[in-house]
Amino acid sequence: MALLQDELKICKIRELLKMKLVLPSYQRPYKWSVKSTNTLFQDIYNGFREGLQEYRIGSVILHKENGKYNIVDGQQRLTTLAILLYCLDY
Repeated sequence: MALLQDELKICKIRELLKMKLVLPSYQRPYKWSVKSTNTLFQDIYNGFREGLQEYRIGSVILHKENGKYNIVDGQQRLTTLAILLYCLDY
């Protein structure tokens, strides 16, 4: 779920990653371990194998500022998914 323009909305990762996302200076650096990353990838893969029509990654909170969206919460997951999609050439 992402906070978009003062409303809660369930949206697709594709939608989120097409937005002008910004990592504000107050965000901590990317620190996910290989274990955390593998857990996310394995969960997504298992959902795919089971034929799930949707997979929820949890809440992502964005703050719109000057036409861009600051990532307030969900930075580690979004970064990890962006890397995965890049590696899959998606």
